[in-house]
Amino acid sequence: MGNKSNVYLCPTCGQKVVSYKHNLNKTLVSCLKKLYMAGGHSRLDKLQLDNTQFTNFQKLRYFGLAFTTGQHGEWHITNTGRAFLAGRVQVSQHVITRNALVIQKSVEQVYIQDIKDCVSYKVEWQEQASQPTLFD
Repeated sequence: MGNKSNVYLCPTCGQKVVSYKHNLNKTLVSCLKKLYMAGGHSRLDKLQLDNTQFTNFQKLRYFGLAFTTGQHGEWHITNTGRAFLAGRVQVSQHVITRNALVIQKSVEQVYIQDIKDCVSYKVEWQEQASQPTLFD
């Protein structure tokens, strides 16, 4: 498969296996914010996501910010997701996945204010995320 270190063939079945790097970015943070504003749980079709948000939303689980149970297509924000929006915790700046599973997390950690173009929303999100919810 050439000299790409992130692509190889399984020696047993011949399947091409690819590793992908995913960065925590403004799009993912905006997805998390929409989920939070929906009460912390919602189906994606109810969140009024644009195309980019819709196709990238599932990456929130790689950072431990949201999860889905698979039932009714509903997503839920995690306690880490709430704390990240409030600026109380750091999460990995990037992760590497293979077959939709996280195989490596970056040593570099970021707060919400470290995400490019998210600073203007920080205070507003911190205020909202700091309010008690049913899950607290």
